[in-house]
Amino acid sequence: MKRRLVALLGVAVIALAGCGNAQSSTSTSTSASPAGKREARIIPLTGDVAEIVFKLGLADKVVGVDLSAMGLPEARGKKQIGYQRALAAEGILSLKPTVLVGTEEAGPPPVIEQLKGAGVPVVLVPTGAASVDEVPGKIEQVAQAVGEPGKGATLAAATKAEIDAAKATVKADAKKPRVAFLYLRGQSKTYQLGGAGTRADAMITAAGGEDAGTAAGVKGFKPITAEAMVAAAPEIILVMKMGLDSVGGEKGLLALPGVAQTPAGKNRRIVALDDLELLGMGPRTGQALTKLVTAFQP
Repeated sequence: MKRRLVALLGVAVIALAGCGNAQSSTSTSTSASPAGKREARIIPLTGDVAEIVFKLGLADKVVGVDLSAMGLPEARGKKQIGYQRALAAEGILSLKPTVLVGTEEAGPPPVIEQLKGAGVPVVLVPTGAASVDEVPGKIEQVAQAVGEPGKGATLAAATKAEIDAAKATVKADAKKPRVAFLYLRGQSKTYQLGGAGTRADAMITAAGGEDAGTAAGVKGFKPITAEAMVAAAPEIILVMKMGLDSVGGEKGLLALPGVAQTPAGKNRRIVALDDLELLGMGPRTGQALTKLVTAFQP
């Protein structure tokens, strides 16, 4: 059972990692007003949205979360609704939610349509994958959906200030290090190199790096091969902590095809951040950028 849960978590997180720029609009399934905070029974459909809802102080109003949110302390003890791309309407509706909020990658589409047809307000917001500058707006839209626009404006402003402060520390005249984001899930033997259109690409760029996968022509994700790693030639390898742990840490990472032969592998320049901190495009984005800027310095 434990292995199955870890595998499902991996599927949920790769959905976060691989989200592309096409998801750039807000969709609301119904004209009904968002639930007020007193009567609200909120279900965030995606982990990144769950983190925003929790940060707004609404943990006691959340009645269910998807698997990608399970690393958040506030999610402990909450009912699980599956993972964000493979939701089931029956389980969600059994929790009697008053509002459902997720990004546009929540699905599958027939389930979203079924939820809409049940009369529950469904609000889908942009992922923020195109740029870290989209994150404050994403926070405000989630807050509006759950009836906390004031708290949302405050949280969005604080997050924007942290993002701007982190970006301001990037040296304009400094050489951009080539950074490769590797998506790793040892349990399912999934090892992929990220590129254009991913959240990792947006984070690497904002932190003053050059996405090695994007520079090598990768769009989205492609399996790691020795040839792909040689072509990318990263000076730094960026991973999620859960992924690094799943392959046995640094030793396991260096054993993957071509990794040890890259400049990053030879110099052991490996940067690992918490999964949602790195790719959630939410309240911790500024903190993550600060860590990346520091790690990317010579």
